[in-house]
Amino acid sequence: NQYGLYFDQAFTIQITDVNEAPVLAAIPAQQVCNLPSAQKINLTGITAGPETAQTATLSISAANPALFSNLIVSNVASGTATLNYTLTGAGSTAITITVKDNGGTANGGVDSFSQTFTLTANEAPVATVSSDKGTQITKGQTVTLTATGGITYNWADASGVIAGNGSVLEVRPARNTTYTVTAINASGCSSTASITINVTDDYQSIQANNILTPNGDGKNDTWIVKNIDLYPESTVNIFDKGGRRLLNIKHYDNSWDGSFQGSPLTEGTYYYVIDFGTGQPPLKGFITLLRNR
Repeated sequence: NQYGLYFDQAFTIQITDVNEAPVLAAIPAQQVCNLPSAQKINLTGITAGPETAQTATLSISAANPALFSNLIVSNVASGTATLNYTLTGAGSTAITITVKDNGGTANGGVDSFSQTFTLTANEAPVATVSSDKGTQITKGQTVTLTATGGITYNWADASGVIAGNGSVLEVRPARNTTYTVTAINASGCSSTASITINVTDDYQSIQANNILTPNGDGKNDTWIVKNIDLYPESTVNIFDKGGRRLLNIKHYDNSWDGSFQGSPLTEGTYYYVIDFGTGQPPLKGFITLLRNR
């Protein structure tokens, strides 16, 4: 004090360690699809708090438990865990994940911490695909496939595709082929559907034109055999009335223009024989060649 006198007194400060709360990272709201298969959500940032010797366990609850046939959370490993669930239908619910450590609550300690988030299960589309010619066709026929159930569609790669535009796919399969489409709805949920087109190799779609008018007007300027491209091993022969062979070719590409050795043939009737081999009877017929028509 002002007189230079002082007084000492000893006292003891006792510090008691208080358990601090465990930690769990925030879980964003979930927009999911109502699927019959099991789904999962990854949980991160899980610790028992600053007490490194402690362990942490998880528990889970839902405001609408009827939305799930299975709802469990895994053990914590390296600060992560997995919420596993299987839905019973579409709907929404709040889900609470609680992390609890083994430090207790003595002296006001905190041994648990919770995070709550919303899970919304959106209905998945029901994809379908149909064919305008059924599932059995003759080789060479063109089929229109139409998908329904979504607002956008993705077709898997497959042979015989001619063109596709959203829900519609034009195909001309050369053999039995399965076409698969994925339909996606406004919620971003998807489902797939498939159709198998069975192809009968009966040669019924081979159609040879019997008129040839090579005058450059873009009509019948070459001799067309529809669907011959599906029989690349066939042999095409063309003869005149006297039996002279004018054309003998495999892999015919519909390009014969009524000429022989580079010179135009005269008007008249010519004859074709298409040999398919493999014991199949040849296709025979005539071609009327007209010029300046």
